[in-house]
Amino acid sequence: MSDRSQNPTAAARERKKVGMLVPPPLLLIAIGALSIAAQLMVFGSFNISTSGVALGVLVILASVLIEISCWRSFKAADTPFRPVSPATAIVNSGLYRVSRNPMYVGMAGLLAGVGIMLGSYVFIAAVVIFIVIVHFGVVMSEERYLEALHGEAYRRYKQSVRRWL
Repeated sequence: MSDRSQNPTAAARERKKVGMLVPPPLLLIAIGALSIAAQLMVFGSFNISTSGVALGVLVILASVLIEISCWRSFKAADTPFRPVSPATAIVNSGLYRVSRNPMYVGMAGLLAGVGIMLGSYVFIAAVVIFIVIVHFGVVMSEERYLEALHGEAYRRYKQSVRRWL
């Protein structure tokens, strides 16, 4: 297992080097599961409707398309997609021309879509909590890491592209 992306110990070291609090996909799953549990414990059930399901599915599909687009941009730049793998290039194509963090926008969209689909207001708080944790626990440290790694090229990218939307 010489590939750092397949070695859990190397992945943990890379996450620590970046200063990442928690890998965003794990955070997404944890917050989603906690939101479902909170909804069931506090409100007892979901408020599912046909229109909510339809809108939620559309938001989820749009979010999945965002994630696929991000994956393609990373692949084209020949840099790892996993957030705990070392960044070998600045991705500035596709959605990364508009936002420095479209992958996290897509993840927040997944949470929002599930909340809409289930008719759960708990997911509004979940989306806000996810964004706050990702912003302060991932994005800020990722930006310091990328600036240290790529220097002026990353500083120019930061100046030309918004952090979120």
